[in-house]
Amino acid sequence: MTDLAVDQPDNNVPLIVTDLASIPAEPPADILYVHKVPLMGSLKTLWAHREIMYTLAERDFRVQYKQAVLGAAWAVLSPVATLIIFVVVFSRLKQAFPTSGIPYPLYAFVGILCWTFFAQALGNGGSSLLANKALLAKTQFPRECFPLETMLVTAVNTMLSWIPLALLFVIFGRAPRLATLWVPLFMLIEVLFAAGITLAVSSLIIQMRDLQQVLPIIVSLGIFMTPVIWPFSYIPTAYHLFGDVTVNLQAVYGFFNPLGPVINSVRQTMLLGMNPSWWPLTTAFIGSLCYITLGYKIFKRYEVNFADIA
Repeated sequence: MTDLAVDQPDNNVPLIVTDLASIPAEPPADILYVHKVPLMGSLKTLWAHREIMYTLAERDFRVQYKQAVLGAAWAVLSPVATLIIFVVVFSRLKQAFPTSGIPYPLYAFVGILCWTFFAQALGNGGSSLLANKALLAKTQFPRECFPLETMLVTAVNTMLSWIPLALLFVIFGRAPRLATLWVPLFMLIEVLFAAGITLAVSSLIIQMRDLQQVLPIIVSLGIFMTPVIWPFSYIPTAYHLFGDVTVNLQAVYGFFNPLGPVINSVRQTMLLGMNPSWWPLTTAFIGSLCYITLGYKIFKRYEVNFADIA
C-alpha cells in the first residue's frame, strides 16, 4: 500500500495514510535511553553521603538485636555453632585434611570467620534494596548506600566473632604470629570482592526476584567450594596441560574466587608465621578489582529503574 494524501477541506492540511506494515516493531537503537553514570563521579557522591550510610548501619545494627534475648552475643555464637558442627562432622577425617600441625578447630575457625563475613554480606546486602524499597522513591542519596551499609553491619558482627578466636588461641596454648600484620591487606581483598558481588546481586534481584530464592542455596554450597574446611594446598600449583605447558591452578582459582588465597594467607601468616603465597594473592587482588568495577557498573546501570520496579 502506498502513502495517500487526502486534502482536508477545513485547513488544507494533507492527511497521511501510512501502511501499518512499514512501522517497525521496536524503536531505533539510536534513540533508546541508556543510563550511564561516571564511576568516579559516583564514588565522590557516595563519599559525600557517607554519614547517611553510617546512620543506616547503626539503625540496622540496633534493630538486629533489639528483641533478641542474647543480643549481640549471637554474633559470637553463630560462628561457634558452625565450628562445633564442622568439628563433629569432620572429626573422623583429620587425616584427609592436613593442617600442618595446627589444631583443627583453630584451623577451621579462621576459615569460618572469613567465609561468614562474605556470606552474610552477600545474603543481607543482596536483598537490601527490597528491604528498603519504601525509601527508594523518597530519598535522593546514592542507592548503593543500602547494600554497603549492610556490609558495615556485617563487619561489626565479624569483629565480635573474633573474640572466640582469641579464646581458641588460649585453649590450645598458641599465639598469633608476627606475620599477622599482613591480615588487613587480605581483608581489603575480601572486602573489595564482597562489595562487587553484593552490589551486582542487589541490583539484579530487583530485576529477577527468583534470584532472591536461589541466593541462599548458592551461598550454602559456596562454603564447600572454598577452602574453609579443606586446605588450599589441595589445588595444584603446577597443573600439566600438554607438552611442557603447566598452569598454576591456585592463581587461576584465586582470580575467580579471591576468598581462597585470602583464607590460605590468613592461615599461613597468623597460624604458621609464614609469608603469604604472593602469586595467588596477586591474582586474587586483580580479580577483586575486576569484581568491584564490574559490580559497581552493573549497579549504576540498573539503578534508574529501582524505584519503579521495587
